[in-house]
Amino acid sequence: MEKNILGLPMTITETNEWKDIEAREAVIGPDNLLNEILDKKLFSNVEIMWILRRMVYFYGKKDSLLKMAPPERLLINMNDILRAFYILFDLQSPEMDANIRSYISARLTDATWGISTRTREYLNKIN
Repeated sequence: MEKNILGLPMTITETNEWKDIEAREAVIGPDNLLNEILDKKLFSNVEIMWILRRMVYFYGKKDSLLKMAPPERLLINMNDILRAFYILFDLQSPEMDANIRSYISARLTDATWGISTRTREYLNKIN
């Protein structure tokens, strides 16, 4: 793995490929770039990261059109993402510093709402 000037492993967003995809996005627009990537059969790591960033944007801003999507479809989306990450983590078992591990742990804790025993008990009470 390449190292940055501090001797730390480079992230995908520090690579030339990432800079290239960002430049392409600026030229053709994010919607056209997404369509271009989705037309491919296999995505590069940079393209996967770009798609994930785009998804974070739409889900994070609570997009009005996504709010009209059937909840079942959104759960299928989440399941597909989780399957992809499961495979990546299983294959790579990446080394992470404590800050990144803490962030991921906090996000996963939040994402288990409705799955953990205490939140399921809450959901049963409101039904």
